[in-house]
Amino acid sequence: MLLLRIFLAVAILAGVGVIVVSQVVLKPQIEEIAKTRDDNKIGWDKELSRANGLAKKLAATEKDLNATKARLEEALGKVTELTGKFENEQKRAIGLQQTLDKAKSDLKTAQDDLAAYTGTGFKPEDIKGLSADLKSKIQEVEGLRDEGKLLAEKLRKAVIRIEQLTSTKDVDPVVPEKVRGKVLVVDPKWNFLILDIGEKQDLPQNGVLLVSRDGTLIAKVRIMSVQKDRSIANIMPGWKLKDVMEGDAVVPY
Repeated sequence: MLLLRIFLAVAILAGVGVIVVSQVVLKPQIEEIAKTRDDNKIGWDKELSRANGLAKKLAATEKDLNATKARLEEALGKVTELTGKFENEQKRAIGLQQTLDKAKSDLKTAQDDLAAYTGTGFKPEDIKGLSADLKSKIQEVEGLRDEGKLLAEKLRKAVIRIEQLTSTKDVDPVVPEKVRGKVLVVDPKWNFLILDIGEKQDLPQNGVLLVSRDGTLIAKVRIMSVQKDRSIANIMPGWKLKDVMEGDAVVPY
């Protein structure tokens, strides 16, 4: 029983010792930990409040930035529109200046023409009469020119005929360089051809022509009979290089 009391007393003393130790040693540490926790809580609340403030400021700044961007895009669109209008007006101004310059040039020409007309001493009715006379004279000159061409051609033919009649040599009649024709009919048995050219092309009787195909010489022929727009030719001996065919071209020798 005494031993039990001793153990109980020791236990009580041990408990008292633990309480004393906890109050003397642990209490300051616990109080320090609690103070640190409270300080950290206060700091956290301050930082959280500051972060919330910064987030609000960031949202407001972003909103202002978007609004500024929208205004900038609108202003850029207006600048582009104004630039296009300016370029159009500039082109229009250039066109008007060119029109004005042409009008000035036309006016200067008209003034010069008027001065030249005034200097002639003629009246408008006189000019009309002169214009009619000029047209009449031009028609007369053109008529004389055509008549001269006909006379020149007749003279040329007469000279050729005289040379043929007076020459002691066997001279072939001259075929005009302009003559161009084709073979219409071929008689291989008698070696004569019918051509699509005649008196209209000034083709002379006994004139000599060459027959060709694709640039190759086929034969040489002599005109035996001439009609208005047809002629008959014979293939000259020794000059049939290939068989003549319908459609072959004929040109002066």
